[in-house]
Amino acid sequence: MYGGQVGWYLYERMSGSPPDQPGATAFAVLGVATWRVEPGTQTVIGSPELAALLGLPAGAAVDRAVLESALAAAHGPELASLLAGERSVLEVEVRAPGASRWLRLAVGAPDASGVVAAAAIDISTQRAIDRERELLHAIARRTDNAVIVARRDGSIEWVNDGFMRLTGFTPAEAVGQHPGALLQGPDTATEARALMRRARAVGEPFALDVLNYAKSGRQYWVHIDAQPTRDTAGQVTGYIAVQTDVTERRVAAAREHVAQAVAARLLTAVTIEAAAQGIVDELVQVLDVRTAQLWLVEPGQPHLQYLVGACADEASRDFVEMTRAVSFQMGHDWVVGVGAPGSAWGTGRPCVKSDFWEDDRTGHKSRRAAAAMRARIRTLCAVPVRGPHGVMAVLEVGGSHSYPGHERLPSLIERIGEQLASFMLQLLSRQAFEALFQHSPDALLLLDERATIQRANLRARTLFGTIEGRPLGDLVDDAGAVLADVGGPGAGLRRCAARRPGGGAFPAELASAAVTADAQPGVLVAVRDLTERLQMEEALTRSLREKVTLVQEVHHRVKNNLQIISSLVSLQANELDSPEVRAALSDTANRVQSMALVHQQLYSHDDVSRVPFDQYLTALGRSLQLSLDPAAELEVDLEPAEVDAEFAVPCGLIVNELITNAIKHGRSADGRCRIRVTLSQRDGELHLEVADRGQGPAVEPRSASMGSTLIAALVRQLRGKISTSFDDGTIVRIELPTNLLPRRSP
Repeated sequence: MYGGQVGWYLYERMSGSPPDQPGATAFAVLGVATWRVEPGTQTVIGSPELAALLGLPAGAAVDRAVLESALAAAHGPELASLLAGERSVLEVEVRAPGASRWLRLAVGAPDASGVVAAAAIDISTQRAIDRERELLHAIARRTDNAVIVARRDGSIEWVNDGFMRLTGFTPAEAVGQHPGALLQGPDTATEARALMRRARAVGEPFALDVLNYAKSGRQYWVHIDAQPTRDTAGQVTGYIAVQTDVTERRVAAAREHVAQAVAARLLTAVTIEAAAQGIVDELVQVLDVRTAQLWLVEPGQPHLQYLVGACADEASRDFVEMTRAVSFQMGHDWVVGVGAPGSAWGTGRPCVKSDFWEDDRTGHKSRRAAAAMRARIRTLCAVPVRGPHGVMAVLEVGGSHSYPGHERLPSLIERIGEQLASFMLQLLSRQAFEALFQHSPDALLLLDERATIQRANLRARTLFGTIEGRPLGDLVDDAGAVLADVGGPGAGLRRCAARRPGGGAFPAELASAAVTADAQPGVLVAVRDLTERLQMEEALTRSLREKVTLVQEVHHRVKNNLQIISSLVSLQANELDSPEVRAALSDTANRVQSMALVHQQLYSHDDVSRVPFDQYLTALGRSLQLSLDPAAELEVDLEPAEVDAEFAVPCGLIVNELITNAIKHGRSADGRCRIRVTLSQRDGELHLEVADRGQGPAVEPRSASMGSTLIAALVRQLRGKISTSFDDGTIVRIELPTNLLPRRSP
C-alpha cells in the first residue's frame, strides 16, 4: 500500500518521462504502469506493467483500442472524459476473466507536441481495507458494547455510541484521552492496569475484567477484549478495544460465590467466632466492600458485644479498630450511641445509611464518621441475624457510595444472616446435646451402621469401662432385637441383661433411636441400670402389702366392733316390753349395721380406699329385707360405681332410712311390700331412687320421725337435692354431684 502511494507521488513529479528514461525504472519497482499516446494515432507506448494491470497476457501489445476496450466496458463515460482531458484522475474497476481489480488512472495535460502521458496503479488492497473499515464502523455504531479505536501511543482516536451510553463521555471528551486516565479510578485493580500496560508495550492482544468509573462516578465492571491493528509491514498502528458491561454477571456471580463460600465455611466451623470470622473475610474478599463486622446480642446486656471484623486495606483497618471500642445500644432511630448496628438490633430490620459522612440529626459529626471518611467508606448496611426468640447478632458492611450491586447488598446480607442464624442454632443445639449426652444419668452409646460403638458418655464408661470400637452385643443380651426395634412400630423400652467389665450381669432397660451424627446415619442406644430401681420397687411392694394388710385389719376390726354394737342393741331391744322402744332400737341397730357393711366392703377388696357402691347397696338392701320383712320384694337396678368411705357411709345411711321407711309404710292395699332401688349417673350427677307401691309417703313428715330428719341432714351434707312424688306409689329421688366422687387414677 505504501509502495503504491510513493509510486503515485513519483509519477506526479516525473509524468512526461518516456518509458526508457530512468524514471520508468522507479515506476516499475513501485508497481506503476505508464504509457504515452501519440497525437493523431492509435499508438500507445506503455511500460510492461500496463498489460498486467489490464488483465492481459504478459507482453501483449496495447494500443488505444485495447486500452479503451479494457476500461470502457464499466467506465465508458468516465474514461471518455479522462481521455478528453476533462478530468485528471479516475478510479476504475477492471474485470478480467476470473478476477477483478481496482485501478487509479491519471492523465497529464498534452505537451507541446500533443503527446499525452498517463499512469495507472493497482489500488485493490486499499479499496478492500477502506471497505472493511466502513463495515466495522457501521457495526461499531450499532452495537451496545463500547468500542474504542486507539492510536499507537494509546490515546483514543474514535469511540462509538455504545461508549457514550456506557460511560457518559461524549466523543469530544474522549478523543485524545488515554482510556485508563479517563475511565479508571482508585478501586481499579493495580494488577489489571499493569497487565494492560505490558500487553500494549509488546503489541499483544489482551482480555480481562476491569472496574471502571462512569462520568457520574458510578462504578461498573467491563470485560475488555483488545486487539492490535497492524499495517502491511506488520507494525502495530493502534488498538481496537471492545468493552462489554458485565456488572450484572459479576454481581450475580459474586453473590452466589459468597453464599457458597459462607456455606462451606460454616460446614467446617466449630465455634461462632470462627464462623463469623469466615463470613466477614469472604464479604471483604469477594464483594466490593471495604469493611465487615459482627456483633453478638448477649441476654441481659444493654449493648452489643463486638466479636469479629475484616477490612480491605490499612486505611479501613483504622475504622474497624475504632469501631471495636464503640458501644452500640438498642434503638429505632439512627443517632449517636445507636448507629446502624443498634438500629438493626432495635427494629429487627436492615438499616442502610447511604451517605455516612453526613451529620446525624443533632448536627454531631461522630468519630466513627470521621474514620469512615479517611477510609473512603460512604455507605453502611447493618442487618440483624434473627433467631426464633429475636435478634441474635448484627452484621454490618461498609463501602463506597456507588460500588456495583450496592442496592442489592441488604438482601444478600440477610441471606448470609439466615445461614449464620441456622449455624448458631445448630451449634447451640449440638452443645446442648453434648451436655445432655455426657451428663445423662443413663448410659448412652452412639453406634455406627455396623452396630459398633463410636462414642460413649460418662455413665456408660462407669458401667462398662472403655468400650469404643466394640460391638453392642459384647455389652447386652438380645442386641439384635434392640437394633431391630429402631424406627419400627414396636420401638420402645426393652429389658435384658447387661454385663459389667468383670463379667457380672445386671438387669437393664434399653431404648434405641435412629440419629444422624456428623452427617452420618447411626443409632443412639440408652442403657439404664435397673438394679437399684428393682430393689426399691421390691421394698415398696413389701411395704404396700404390709400397709394394705394393716388397713384391711383395721376395717375388719371396725366392722366387727360395729356388728357387736348392733347385736348388743338388738339384744337390748328384745328385753324391752314397749313396742315403740324396741322399734327404735331396731332401727338404730340397722343404721349401725349399714356402717359396718361399708367397712366389710373395704377390707374385702384389694383397694382399701374405695367402695364398690353398687355391691354395697345390694348387700345393704338384702340385709334390711332379712331384718325387717323377709317377705318384702326388693328389686335393684344399679350401675357400677365406686366411691370412697366418706361418701359411702352417709349415702348408705340415707338408703337405709329410705328402705326401712318403705318396708314399714310402703305397702299396697293387698299388704304386699314391693321396693325398687335404682342407681345411675347422668348429666354429671349421681341419681339414686327408692320407690314402693304404697299409698302414703315413703318418708314420714319431718316432725314425725328421726329418719326424715336424718335423711334431710345427710343430703345437705352431700350437697345434693331430694324430691318426692306420689305417682302410683311413693318415689324418692336424690341427686348428688359426681364431683364428690373420687376418680381412679389411670
